[in-house]
Amino acid sequence: MKLPSSLPACYFLFVISFLILIASCSNETSEQDDIQQIEPGQEIPIDNVARLEAKNLYLNYYLASQTTGSEIAWTGDEPSCDPGIVPEPTKAKILQRLDYYRKVVGLNNIISENMSKSDKAQLAALIMNANDQLDHDPPSSWKCYTNEGKDGAGNSLLTMTKNAEAIDSYIRDQGADNGPVGHRRWLLWPRLQEIGIGNTNRSNAIWVLGNSGNPPSDAPEFVSWPPEGYIPNRLVFPRWSFSIAEADFSATTISMLDKDDNNINLQIESLSNSYGDHTIVWIPENINSNITTDTFYTIFLKDVEINGILMDYSYQVTLFDPNN
Repeated sequence: MKLPSSLPACYFLFVISFLILIASCSNETSEQDDIQQIEPGQEIPIDNVARLEAKNLYLNYYLASQTTGSEIAWTGDEPSCDPGIVPEPTKAKILQRLDYYRKVVGLNNIISENMSKSDKAQLAALIMNANDQLDHDPPSSWKCYTNEGKDGAGNSLLTMTKNAEAIDSYIRDQGADNGPVGHRRWLLWPRLQEIGIGNTNRSNAIWVLGNSGNPPSDAPEFVSWPPEGYIPNRLVFPRWSFSIAEADFSATTISMLDKDDNNINLQIESLSNSYGDHTIVWIPENINSNITTDTFYTIFLKDVEINGILMDYSYQVTLFDPNN
């Protein structure tokens, strides 16, 4: 939700109080109702629809793409520097996991695979596997080095995690060097059209640069992680983010309230406009994701500059346990 920041303060107080009241009532209802799969033709109480849809998306996309142990991660061989290929079932799960994260934030366009990019991303993943390191500019002295692999590394996200779980690693974006959550921003970029997929038995490369297009016509006003609405508790990571193309966050202030209207201390990460859409990132303190009942937080962003106009935004994130 956005509001022009030029409105009187009393108006904001009224709107914020109203939003918190509505969210609290909705949350209490959803905690008390039985959770089940949505069946065709089934009548669902309107207060439960969003939670049930979030749960079904988690079951049908996230859990359905998890590694079970039967998958073949790749057909190559690191000692002989054979890049091999990524079997189609493994690729399908990687794409399905990416689809999950994009759908959750409101991006419904289909991301396709570019085979030539996948070939180079595969060589990049092999280099990272062979040297047990990540580098977007690997030196020629590294084992299994190729010029094509270096090109793949320079245009790809890299992680020492394999299969669909590599997408989790990118969205989580942990580590001291990942304050701007660049990996997350590229994968959740509305203009992303295609990727290349590289994968070994312990490394992954996703080519994301180049061939950007227009955002889908139904793209949300902003992209946040965790997203507005219901989100499985296990997918709420320490760094929270909020993105809008061409937004200026240099004067933006952020505040968060828990379900009891207590302020949450925040650590704001340094701004960087080097990845995807412009984004502000923060780390809220003492977020408890080990929950058994739905728990919501309300986020307020003040003075986001959009085309020379200062705007205020507010939205609510509700953590839920999809096993309940």
